[in-house]
Amino acid sequence: MQRQGRRRVTAADVAARAGASRSAVSLVLNGRADGNVAPVLQDQIRAAVEELGYIPQSVGQSLRSRSTRTVGVITDEIVTSPFAGGIISGADAVAREAGYMIMVADTAGDDSRIGQMAKVFFARSVDALMLATGGLVSVDPAENFFSAPAVLANCLDASGRAPAVVADEAGGSRLGVRHLLDLGHRDIALLSGTEDSPATPRRREGFLDAVAGTGAEHRVVPCGWDIDDGYRAASALLDGGAAPTAVLASNDRTAVGVLLAAAHRGVDIPGDLSVVGVDDQAHVAAQVVPALTTVALPHQQIGRRAMEILLEGIPAPSREPSAGAVPELIETWLIRRDSTGAAPTS
Repeated sequence: MQRQGRRRVTAADVAARAGASRSAVSLVLNGRADGNVAPVLQDQIRAAVEELGYIPQSVGQSLRSRSTRTVGVITDEIVTSPFAGGIISGADAVAREAGYMIMVADTAGDDSRIGQMAKVFFARSVDALMLATGGLVSVDPAENFFSAPAVLANCLDASGRAPAVVADEAGGSRLGVRHLLDLGHRDIALLSGTEDSPATPRRREGFLDAVAGTGAEHRVVPCGWDIDDGYRAASALLDGGAAPTAVLASNDRTAVGVLLAAAHRGVDIPGDLSVVGVDDQAHVAAQVVPALTTVALPHQQIGRRAMEILLEGIPAPSREPSAGAVPELIETWLIRRDSTGAAPTS
């Protein structure tokens, strides 16, 4: 590390230690070495940076390049809630690898503040903006949001003014249903989320696609997103006579409601009823009893990919956004735990 009272280590010192040119050092430090500097020399330069404790003078670099190497991230509730924090950590990891820093601001769910926050970020000369949301939603950002390279993470803009990265919600439902079919279940219910979420029709599509042609009985039950919603929906199913043998819940919280409704009625999980959630919510899915089988949403991967797309568009967008651009889908995966088992035989 550089110490007080000692001469500041310079890029020239790094070049001398690594046996490289100043231009090669600059290319490595600015993330433009691939194809321009031999990999072995890149390693030597990075080792010299570490040994000497060299700290680039980022302000001077910013003035010369007109880049602050910062990205503004606007979220709806991620900072103030326990959900989808992986989006921020994934985005930050990619940014740091490229020598960028992120600044995060949270609207607390007030979409009208997106334009205000974009204005504040641009006043601080960020190079680009990301809009990230805790759940899949449709957004309508203010026009100034698109004044620089921009990307959407876990949300959709119907006008397609910026690229978007979201989870493959339909694919996640297919994974959950196929798991239940493989266990022998032939009567499966989907607890459907509210229709104001773009995730709901996508998950319903995957559910219906997975059961099509299998001969399995299936039903779609309107539901919400919270524990009490799952409890009410499951109570109606279990008290209605011909109860299903398996449930794909709208998320992990409603799945917990299903587990509670079953427990209050003496219904064994998974002996009588198998339950699959969606989210793999931290401190919930793996901790409930029985531990919840769930479709994990790829929040960290969404954040990483969104930041990759954003950095590819700096210093200028790599393409003009086109209305109705198709979002990039990131695969989900199934985590099997104790809440699913073989279909009952009688």
